[in-house]
Amino acid sequence: MPIAKLARDARNVTVARMTCGGSQNFLGAPWVAHLVENSPQRIRQQVALRVLSLSPHYFYSPDIRAEAERNRRSRQALVEALLSPYLSPDARVVDYGCGPGYMARAVAARVRHVEAVDISPGVLACARVLNGCQNIKYLTPTEFQNSPDKADLAYSFAVIQHMRTEMLAQTLELLAVKMRSGAMLLLHFAIPGPSGWRTEDECKSDRSVSGRIKLHYAMNCFGRSTAEMEALVMESGFREVAVHHLEGKLAIPGDDDIAQQHMLIARRA
Repeated sequence: MPIAKLARDARNVTVARMTCGGSQNFLGAPWVAHLVENSPQRIRQQVALRVLSLSPHYFYSPDIRAEAERNRRSRQALVEALLSPYLSPDARVVDYGCGPGYMARAVAARVRHVEAVDISPGVLACARVLNGCQNIKYLTPTEFQNSPDKADLAYSFAVIQHMRTEMLAQTLELLAVKMRSGAMLLLHFAIPGPSGWRTEDECKSDRSVSGRIKLHYAMNCFGRSTAEMEALVMESGFREVAVHHLEGKLAIPGDDDIAQQHMLIARRA
């Protein structure tokens, strides 16, 4: 293995350990949110962008402002192409796995209220700085669980492929509780196959040093079959389940692979 790659992997693991608040909770360490929230106002946006660049999720290029703009444009495109038919001015919406809030901000312009949920307090702190809006409430899953409101729509994009099946099932059960009868659920997911997406079982069975390190410290990306996704959703209390291949149905600015993946649509029973 080249020395440069070993050094890069060691750096990534070190950054992940320093900023992580638990498995896959990137930027979840308490000091991260504290840093963002207590930065001087004049540089707070720059600090938030720099913090986001430490995570493997959001930015692909060193130009953090260009990456922020790419995120904003790509999420706006997703909202216009996929979510707009389900949005109305009186709707209460849940964005589960909201990250820095670019999609929540785009949705907020079209609805009454957005509850934007993420496991990482550091990412939520960045979202409040970069995409704060009067009708968006940024919440941890525990805070969301204690919220009294019921949603008309819940969606999750570029999130559930990072969850282990046990956590995904718990998330679906929570969403079912927080949605009114007849509310719509939209989930983006990727299937296993030649594109390189492995199943959770395949990732767990990789006993190589790099495989074990990646499973515990790097960003997991699990592929799931259509049948598996349908079963998980129905077991959580959703019906009228349909899956659509997104290829050819939308164009997203930048290098984003959502357009080659799948979306599940279901209704809360």
